[in-house]
Amino acid sequence: MKAYIFLSVHEELFHRVADRLRVFGVTEFSGFAWGRQQANAIANRGLTYDPMVIFTRDLLPLANDGSPPDIAWLERRERELGISITRMLSAERHLLRGRTQDQILRMAEVALREIDAAYERARPDFVFTEDVSCFHSYVHYAIAKERGIPFWRIGTGRLPKRLAIYSEGLQKLGRVEEIYAQLLKRELTEGELEQASTYLMNFRNRPKRPPAIESLDRPPGIGLADLPRLADAVLHYFGDPQNPTATSPLRVLRQRIERIARVRHAELSRVFEPPVVGEKYVLYPLHFQPEASTLVQAPLYMDQVSLLQDMARSLPIGHRLYVKEHVSSRGRRPVSFYQAIRKIDSVRLLSPNEDTWALIRGADAIAVITGTVGWEGVMFEKPVVTFGDVFFNALPQVIRASEYPKDRWYEMFRTAIFDHQPNPRALLAYITAMHQGSFPGQIHNPRTFPHVLEDENVQNMTVALATTLGLTKPLETARKGAVR
Repeated sequence: MKAYIFLSVHEELFHRVADRLRVFGVTEFSGFAWGRQQANAIANRGLTYDPMVIFTRDLLPLANDGSPPDIAWLERRERELGISITRMLSAERHLLRGRTQDQILRMAEVALREIDAAYERARPDFVFTEDVSCFHSYVHYAIAKERGIPFWRIGTGRLPKRLAIYSEGLQKLGRVEEIYAQLLKRELTEGELEQASTYLMNFRNRPKRPPAIESLDRPPGIGLADLPRLADAVLHYFGDPQNPTATSPLRVLRQRIERIARVRHAELSRVFEPPVVGEKYVLYPLHFQPEASTLVQAPLYMDQVSLLQDMARSLPIGHRLYVKEHVSSRGRRPVSFYQAIRKIDSVRLLSPNEDTWALIRGADAIAVITGTVGWEGVMFEKPVVTFGDVFFNALPQVIRASEYPKDRWYEMFRTAIFDHQPNPRALLAYITAMHQGSFPGQIHNPRTFPHVLEDENVQNMTVALATTLGLTKPLETARKGAVR
């Protein structure tokens, strides 16, 4: 079998998984790396990647050659793919800045041509990567779909230390949804019911935030603990300065100083206010940006100030819109952003330090684009309105804003606040499906969470992917694989 890997920022993790896939019968490898530094890090270590497309070497020079985009060709390819190229471009967080529209379209043309050519050379049996999170991973997904190549994404299983492997649409956990549909047709077994009920009870008694949020919930500062990150930035950046995922050390320092200054400015300006006891409200957590949760899953709602204005105009009288800042966004947004929110009638802007769990419990409804707070609200059996594509949209008690034209949002919020009916059976069935449809393991950026490179986690990820692919080599054999 042949595997193609979109390495993203996981070159070391995915290389180790690829090495272990060999004992499952995967013998040929190809892939896509952002920069030479990434490709060099995994070169000459037991695997040959042919071809290995390197963005800064193979695509960027063509995108910057000054040629005009072939609009007619792009129009034809857009029709053939059945996906808006403009929507795919909206998923890009690094490469659009400073480019004209023609330069952006030329970049899109180069990506579509070169990635299609890479697939043609490699002829992979499957592709694997993380979630689609940028323009070039979106292009890989779209062309794989067109060519009939299974495109497997490794993402969080939404339960602690669990992985989800899926190939369906964006954030669509197909295996989980299939199991969920089957569970709804029967009663949960005693064991299933006990496991799901225990998990739900433990969550409600001791809610725990995702590890990525825990690590970011610290006021920005500069100290000795930051030296390893700065050193990593130096190595990553100077390994290939044109790599769009690399940040120059000076920019890292400048961003940190800017964050510290913005936090202080926000404190002096008193832009945040406390919740008011007894006040009725709909809770909206501000989304961290830029991030795939909006860029990919909800590109029509990236302007959160405009969304808040429309939501505030749609709430029933007597309700406030509580807007809580994201814990990891301390100092990342200018005070002018908060001041624009403060100008919206009926909005109360809350500090990232406020107790999210208390706010969820006290809310009459929760509105999210795609955020984790929406899932947490579901777990507390609160009415939840979603604006983007998100995994828990599969639940019947979730209100999907996409099903309502904007001039019916008042009706949508009235339904959420006054007509919500908890559905504990569906919730317990979905928790059971999430457990049965996921695998042990974790996926995070190894530079921030190096524990994902530990042998047990690499093995768990390999077995999860091999099982999903239907590869049936004995696990005893798989354990003999070791990256060089």
